[in-house]
Amino acid sequence: MRLLLPELIIFSTALAVLIYDFVKIIYSRAVLFWLAIIGLLLALIAIISSGFYPAVFFSGFYVVDPLALVFKGLFILIGLAVIIMNYDYFSLRVKRNEGEFYFLLLISILGLILAVSSPNLLLIYLGIELVGLTSYLLAGWQKIEPRSGEAALKYFLFGAVASALFLYGISLFYGLTGSFSLTNLFSAGLAQPLGFLAILFIFLGLGFKIAMAPLQFWCPDVYEGAPTSITAYLSVGPKAAGFAVLLRYLGLLQFDLSILIAVLSALTMTWGNIVAWRQTNIKRLLAYSSIAQAGYIMIGLLAAKLGAVPIIFYLLAYTFANLGVFAIVIYLSNTLGSEEIGDYSGLAQRAPFIAAAFSLFLLSLIGIPPTAGFVGKFLLFGVALGTNYFWLAVMAVINSVISVFYYLNVVRVMYFVKGDLSPLKSSGLLWFLVSLCLFATLLLGVFPNLILR
Repeated sequence: MRLLLPELIIFSTALAVLIYDFVKIIYSRAVLFWLAIIGLLLALIAIISSGFYPAVFFSGFYVVDPLALVFKGLFILIGLAVIIMNYDYFSLRVKRNEGEFYFLLLISILGLILAVSSPNLLLIYLGIELVGLTSYLLAGWQKIEPRSGEAALKYFLFGAVASALFLYGISLFYGLTGSFSLTNLFSAGLAQPLGFLAILFIFLGLGFKIAMAPLQFWCPDVYEGAPTSITAYLSVGPKAAGFAVLLRYLGLLQFDLSILIAVLSALTMTWGNIVAWRQTNIKRLLAYSSIAQAGYIMIGLLAAKLGAVPIIFYLLAYTFANLGVFAIVIYLSNTLGSEEIGDYSGLAQRAPFIAAAFSLFLLSLIGIPPTAGFVGKFLLFGVALGTNYFWLAVMAVINSVISVFYYLNVVRVMYFVKGDLSPLKSSGLLWFLVSLCLFATLLLGVFPNLILR
């Protein structure tokens, strides 16, 4: 039972937040904030103290193994970062329903954990739907903003299509094997043409979560319309869960999907990078960047059993860089009142630390040493070469070069375009988060063996 403590703690924290917000005997934003923070910290401590020993619960429906534990820890770190981002965002922008927000975020994190901890397609689907339903609500949180409602509606419609694909794949899988367990991926029934169709539909359903082409069209509008802190969550949380489930799924699969994965990887990264060139809004640029990053990470799926370490490392590098970028975007949105890249002119003089941190995060997303992104891309591109997909490695390098243009354009505006020189006020919590993400980005870039071992 000790191994299930993280899930129980997060669920209990979510209920405590909701009850406190409902009762409001002594209402305080700080109490809600610290309830959520302490709950997630206790869950993280429970994971670290679990010993990383595998165990099976509920007749094989739920497993606790190193893969699940690593991703649980990542989800909790993401949750902590989003909560820290939101404290300032709520005080300046939304100013209402904060308790419900924390409740939905905690339940969404619980859904991520359920999805990556099960070898059963039915429970995976329930976990993904739990994440989806809470994410739709969070994306449309700013009810008075028309673009927020539009983002939630588009996210819901695309999510419904992806869920239908996933469910249809599950139904075919059950019809052919008589089970929902991933261990039945070895079943002879899947050798039929319908078996390949079942596997393909399940794969595409999961592809929606990672913003894989051709299921990526929801991404830019949702990222732009959702509250920025939720955009940060959507860019890393569901994406990491999707890759974790795919690792477990493809690691047991007997079908060779490597050609399909390679083609979709190339298409995803190329689409994301080319369309990102024309973006002037920083959130839309990061949306297309997120699509391109998914294309890079998909390279690790070519060898799911061997590619787990490169995928996990790159997800860590991407998470720290992306969360740092979105924390800065929130800070600049609050202080400048704009999300347009052109309004960042003169930022290097107005906020030198923010401009330097922003630049280093973007360099990590490009994959330039000594950042963690360089090590992550080096490992992923090595998977392409190791599986004899030389052309995909070349495509990935070309796409990384293409990404230099739009990432460094932001740096150019901050450092070389003249603008207002009045200093910007600081924000303690956001600067603390930016500093932690920057430290992790550089630490993993200089000492990658801290994770790789």
